Amino acid sequence: MKKLIKILTWFIVVLAVLAVSLFTFNDNRPLEETDYYAVTKKKLKALKIDGGYGTSLKGGWSKESITGNTEIHIAGYGLRDSPASAVHDSIYVRSIVLDNGRQKVAMITMDLLIAPPLVVAQVISSLGKLGFGRGNIYFGATHTHSSAGGWAGGPGGRAMAGPKNEQMIKTIADAIIRSVKKAEATASVCKIGFQKFNAGDYVSNRLFGETATEDPWLRVMKIENANKESALVLTYAAHATDIPKDDNRISADYPGMLVTSLEQSGVCNFAAFFAGAVGSMRPTDNGAESYQKAEMMAANLAHLIKTGGSTFKTDTSTLLRSVYFPLALRDPQLRLSKHIRLRPWVFNWLMGEQQVGINALRIGDMVWIGTPCDYSGMLYGRSDLAAQQLGKDLIITSFNGGYIGYITPDEYYNQPKAETQEMNWFGPYNGRYFREVIDGLVTGVGR
Repeated sequence: MKKLIKILTWFIVVLAVLAVSLFTFNDNRPLEETDYYAVTKKKLKALKIDGGYGTSLKGGWSKESITGNTEIHIAGYGLRDSPASAVHDSIYVRSIVLDNGRQKVAMITMDLLIAPPLVVAQVISSLGKLGFGRGNIYFGATHTHSSAGGWAGGPGGRAMAGPKNEQMIKTIADAIIRSVKKAEATASVCKIGFQKFNAGDYVSNRLFGETATEDPWLRVMKIENANKESALVLTYAAHATDIPKDDNRISADYPGMLVTSLEQSGVCNFAAFFAGAVGSMRPTDNGAESYQKAEMMAANLAHLIKTGGSTFKTDTSTLLRSVYFPLALRDPQLRLSKHIRLRPWVFNWLMGEQQVGINALRIGDMVWIGTPCDYSGMLYGRSDLAAQQLGKDLIITSFNGGYIGYITPDEYYNQPKAETQEMNWFGPYNGRYFREVIDGLVTGVGR
């Protein structure tokens, strides 16, 4: 009996040590009680932003295939059992370079689930040698859930994007460098313009249904050179999830089909898609499924541009301003319940530790904001209104080269849904926190 009691005692001690090592209580302190919030507010007030008016604005664009072979797992909907079975449609990196003689910026989007941090880490140093600082590089992704993976490390990265594949990381990074070089080499004097189209019929709130807040706008930047060659840069909030998980073919989903349609129909010479505030937003049911659903979605959005694009106004503004604002956060807290979370070191082992930030890029009267997350479309409205009051057109995109999960409205933080619980990784009140940072950056670059 004494031996049994001793064994049980040691067993309980080991369990207790493991529990203390692996788990801790959730951090639910208000923002005002955290150190990082005060530091962030101070840094926003002292923010210095590069750029200004130049002599003339030049724009160029290019794309590079990253399709590769099918010996790669697909990233999207979680871990898949086997590599991609085939390629349904090609996937690309697309780059736009703008240069006003005083400053130049590169906008880069990928037909991938996110802009992979491991790829971005390789690319930043290479682009730095070409004269692009971190504040001058604006990353994005289409957020297709049917594209190539292999670009992440660690157990969490494997679950998200399949086994790590160094060759795929290199393929994407090399394609980015080539596309930026070509875009810069072909840049010529251009005009710019902005228009948004109400595409509310094709997006819905996947958290709370049709009556909940949506971001309905298809936002489009137009770049047009003296030869009337043009590029369209689009953002939209609907998740690229038309193609289901059980189809294991590589595809760019509706964003890729949309830009291809615009290019092939002659609406523009080049098109690129950046996922907008896709958090909480899904494509509506259009009666079709899989690739037919994606093609119909692309056709509907293309129709809005084709029928309304004649009203596009462009001007000769040469204004470029940009900044990358490092973002302080509380410790990660992957919650297991309302009160218990994994300790930060466990999360960092699973997902990898990151230093993230937010991009702010002003092009004429447009302000582009790049976020390191699935940023919820439910948060867009108040910041959009604040930007309008400053006379600016606000474009918020997700996946700027870091990834910290979902940022959703604070009032839903404890809702038992994937976006608000399992994928909401850095504690409460980030809806308000991100909105305040975004509004501060819009004010800063908008001066």
